[in-house]
Amino acid sequence: MTGTPPEREKPDNKWKTFLKRIFKVATNNLGYKAIALVLAAFTWSILIAQDPSITREKVISDVTATISGTDSLKRNGFVVINDLTEQVTGITLRTSVPQTMYQTVTASNYSPRIDLSRITSAGEQEVKILTSNSSMYGTVLDVSPSTVTVQVDELLIRNRIPVVRETIGSVPNGWYATNGTLDPSTLTISGPKSIVEQVVRAVVVQDLSSVPGQEGTLRTALTFQLEDINGDPVESDALEITSNSVLLDTVIVEQTVYPCKSLTFSDIGVVVGKPADGYEIKSVNISPRTIVAAGKSGTLNNLENVFTDATVDVNNRTESFSQTVRIRKPSELNYLSQESVTIAVEIGEIISERTFTDVRIHVTNVESGHGASLVDRYADLVVIEGPLNWLDSLKSSQLVLTVDASGLMAGEYEVPVILEITGDEGVSYGVKISPNVVKLTVREQ
Repeated sequence: MTGTPPEREKPDNKWKTFLKRIFKVATNNLGYKAIALVLAAFTWSILIAQDPSITREKVISDVTATISGTDSLKRNGFVVINDLTEQVTGITLRTSVPQTMYQTVTASNYSPRIDLSRITSAGEQEVKILTSNSSMYGTVLDVSPSTVTVQVDELLIRNRIPVVRETIGSVPNGWYATNGTLDPSTLTISGPKSIVEQVVRAVVVQDLSSVPGQEGTLRTALTFQLEDINGDPVESDALEITSNSVLLDTVIVEQTVYPCKSLTFSDIGVVVGKPADGYEIKSVNISPRTIVAAGKSGTLNNLENVFTDATVDVNNRTESFSQTVRIRKPSELNYLSQESVTIAVEIGEIISERTFTDVRIHVTNVESGHGASLVDRYADLVVIEGPLNWLDSLKSSQLVLTVDASGLMAGEYEVPVILEITGDEGVSYGVKISPNVVKLTVREQ
């Protein structure tokens, strides 16, 4: 005869039966009663801990939300221009946490975050702070504040922004540094359109006084500053500066440092030709006379002079003049302090002498009622110094030698002989007369 199998007792009924038995024992013994209470409390705590439906509210303060979607935002052609650091910190989460996780749960278990990829336009945006719920950690009941204010601008990328090198100070004495090359010489700048549009150049400033006095190649890393058209700085944390997709904060300046030496100009062969007849070169002055050259030490040791790259032609010249001439730069030199020199050529008339003999001496300005006579009526020699062309054209008839008798009464006198040249006023000349003093006799008539 088949009977109905006994119904299996449910787990809850087992616990109830177990507790009833303990209660029955405990009511018949005071010691057991105490033990029963402890066991009951312990058992109840286990039951509560294992039941996920039993939750408690927990407030988590000073929470920092993460920021995601920045790259997606850029791919969509936008960029954030305000600093979100303060807005994503100091957040408060009010949560409902399962009793089992109450002590261990943290804000990170709810992944507080803002997702910038959801932004689709420029301007001021209110972006919600997102959180995640789970059966293990419970749910977020409230987020305070619930949104973040985001300022969004269009993303602009500009290539080939030039890098400009400016210098202060000077290279130590005795040394020269080449201008050098910039690596990179241009930058790519991306960021908010309103800011990127302002940038026209990147400036690096090099202090030349820091260049070491040592021959060789020098590489210096210099920070740069973005500037607008007026030379004012353009600064923003929202700007990204790259070269070949590599983020940059410095530019490398590569230079070569050479020793220096002073070299003297040689005037050999600088002036060619011949001035006009009767003229000559009085002097040739080169300015500057010395220049500073830079190059490898082995090269400098073998050099003492430099030369001009062209000559100065004085053919048929009658006046002084100056001419600028380029310097012939030896190929082994890396630097000359001058590219050209000024050559000043002084040209003047040739000064010569001409001698005349037996030139008649005349007496002038004899006082009324008196007569005068000379012991020597002729000058033996008259030597005239002056411009050669003028001397060649001078005639003896133009020479007038006189002695002045004005104010002289009867008697004998020694008077100077004076030369006057007629027909050539304004010509500068020198004269020697022999004798230059003669005896003059004055008589009453």
